[in-house]
This record gives sequence, structure tokens and C-alpha cells, in this order.
Amino acid sequence: MRIHSVSDGHRSPRPARLASIVVDQLAHRIIGGELAAGSILPTEGALCEEFGFSRTVMREALKLLEERGLVRVEQGRGTSVQPRESWALLDADVLEIALEYDPDAVLLDDLVRVRRVLEADMARVAATRLTDDELTWLADNVGQMSKSTSDYPAFQQLDRSFHRVVMKASGSEIGRAIVGTIHTYGGRRPLLSEPTPRDTLDRTVAEHRGILEALAARDGELAATRISEHIRSAWAERRGEWLAAKAR
Repeated sequence: MRIHSVSDGHRSPRPARLASIVVDQLAHRIIGGELAAGSILPTEGALCEEFGFSRTVMREALKLLEERGLVRVEQGRGTSVQPRESWALLDADVLEIALEYDPDAVLLDDLVRVRRVLEADMARVAATRLTDDELTWLADNVGQMSKSTSDYPAFQQLDRSFHRVVMKASGSEIGRAIVGTIHTYGGRRPLLSEPTPRDTLDRTVAEHRGILEALAARDGELAATRISEHIRSAWAERRGEWLAAKAR
């Protein structure tokens, strides 16, 4: 049975684009548990028949899945599904799908812990590197946040901008990239994207102001402690609300 057609009535899509269709479907089956670790995928020919794509497309798809740690291709032995510890969980595609199959928010818990460690370290460094202009910008940002508590999308954008400026000042490109991935894909979960109560937003403003005060005082340890606690408490509140809603 063919799932997709290679023709759209005009020119055929490029192999890489077709391969992405195969990658997405097989990744969902693997990450979702339909294909268990250690199991062997159907042969290349069988996959070509199932998806209706060429061997060139299928080989490209299997290569991409292997690069993401989801499968292992062995000549003469077939393609085996790899265990979770082999998955490249910070790959954008893998992380996005993995979050779809995270009903108890275990993966989100882990992401938040990583974010706390990285942002605390970046705040510690940023305290010695932020320019006066950047500190002024952060102060203006906090002021705008305090006026935007009735406009959650605007508030959320200001919140993220505050964190981005602090992280950029740290000079840690790797840290920024990892936290950026967490923000992008974790933020798509309703647990992290739904509006929060007004008193929570007021508390967020107060916590940002406290972080700014530590940064302006060039106190890296205090800035690190405050930003870590800010992330921890925000997540604890979100998670508590979510668990309460699930129990109802």
C-alpha cells in the first residue's frame, strides 16, 4: 500500500523533501513505541513499496534517522531500532516528537533542570560582561513587562527577550543554542504556553527585577541564584497547576 504519491501534477518533489516524510513517520513510530528498541525495520524494498518512494529517497531517509540516533544501518544485517539513550534528543525534530510522547512531563522536567543549570551559569558570567546600555535595556524591558500583564503574548515576548539578552551577554553560544532549543520546542506544549494568572505574572516581574538588581551590582553568584530559583519556581507552579487539572 502506497502512503504518498511522488507526483504533484507538476514536477516531482526533491528526494530530500520526500525523505523528510519518511523520517517523520518512522520517527513517530520509533519514539512513540510502535517500533521497539532492537526490532528490525522492513527491508529497503519493502519500505519503498510502503511509502511509494524510490530507493534513493529511502536511503536518504534511513541515513537521516541514523544521524539522529534512532536507527542503526548495518550492511547485510538490516536496520535496527536504537534504544532511547542513543537518540539525539537535542535534535529539533527528535525533541519535538519526543515531547508529543511525554504524558507525565518527565522529559520537560529534565529540560527545565538543564535550562536552570545553563542559565544560572550564563547569568553568573553575564554579570561581569553586561554593558551599561544593556543594563538600561533590561531595566526598560522589566518596566514594559510590568505594564503588559493584561497582554499575555506581549508579556511572554518581553520575558523571553530578557533571558535572551542575559544569555547573549554571557558569550556562551552553545548554552544559548541549547536553551533556545528548549524554549522553542518546550514552549509548544500547552503546559508551557498557556496564559498564567495575573499574580503569577506580577511575581515574574518582581523576580526579573531582582535578577536585574544582581546583574547591575555585578554580583554573579546572586544573579545565578536568583535566575535559577526563578526558573524553578515558575516550572513548579506550572507543573502543579497541570497536575491539578489532570486530577479533576
